[in-house]
Amino acid sequence: MITKTKEYTIVILTAAQKGNEPDAEKIIWEHGRRNFSLREEGKLSIVCPINDGTEVKGVGIFSTSIEEKRNNG
Repeated sequence: MITKTKEYTIVILTAAQKGNEPDAEKIIWEHGRRNFSLREEGKLSIVCPINDGTEVKGVGIFSTSIEEKRNNG
């Protein structure tokens, strides 16, 4: 099974400094649209919102290497 494992990259999303500004909701919706696109491309396997009152706002699990994630997604 070890030879069949796949590389994943986990991204921890934190609250943005500008999260309370008037245009913040527009940016959040654009991030959501991008997430759907990445899922369709098979790059974003799982995205989980976190609403526990901390600065962590979500977790994304990408089915790409960290280099590919940084360069393309």
